[in-house]
Amino acid sequence: MKIRFSHLNFAGTLALAAGLSGLCLAQTAQNRSRVTITHLKPDMVNEWIDLQKSEVVPALKKGGVKTRTVYSTGIFGNGGEYLTTQPFDNTAEFDGQSPLVKALDAPGAARLNGKLAKCLVSTNSYMSTRLDDISNVMDTPPTVIVAVRYRIAQGKMQEFRDLFKSELLPVYKKAKVSVTVNQRGPGGNPADVNVVTGYAKYAEMNAGPFLVQQLGQAGADKVNAKFAAIRSTVEVVVRRRVPELSF
Repeated sequence: MKIRFSHLNFAGTLALAAGLSGLCLAQTAQNRSRVTITHLKPDMVNEWIDLQKSEVVPALKKGGVKTRTVYSTGIFGNGGEYLTTQPFDNTAEFDGQSPLVKALDAPGAARLNGKLAKCLVSTNSYMSTRLDDISNVMDTPPTVIVAVRYRIAQGKMQEFRDLFKSELLPVYKKAKVSVTVNQRGPGGNPADVNVVTGYAKYAEMNAGPFLVQQLGQAGADKVNAKFAAIRSTVEVVVRRRVPELSF
């Protein structure tokens, strides 16, 4: 498999949960991130993690990165897959030196990127925008997330958002459960949204999908039927936060 990379990809200085439509790009978008999904060679996972902890994280902090979050694919999903999400305020940030170059100088950054490259199968990044009006963000980052990627039918994005706000968001708020809805942009398909439900531990998934837990199967089926002509499921992945790689 061909490895696609940049100096930012290797560092994992990239952003979660997903993109911008043409409308969003025309505006001053808030809560944007760069999300990178990295697939590692099975025998190089530990080396990649050690490099992240001992070299990448200190360099990113020194280079001015304020926060990033790393998730590993959990019990359901691709092994050796890591998702890194890093917020940014303005795309102008990418015009200057990367944080690694700022911290290590160009030769030092190149050496570190070379070490990281040996661990990779592939890596891909996309822009992500959180849709705050239909998200329920909690103060404490969830330990476990269930990320469902939906593809929204052409011309149905606003209908999806309206339905989510009226039918689903109140359920999450009543249950005091974290949900973030993120739309993909450059680097991804802008028709895709990620709906990310947060849990404190895997045991909270035992009763089934969140909506079934809250409304019962019949109630969940009734709500989901309203979305049937609007969205189709692309994938469902369970991920776990990696605290030693996040800050």
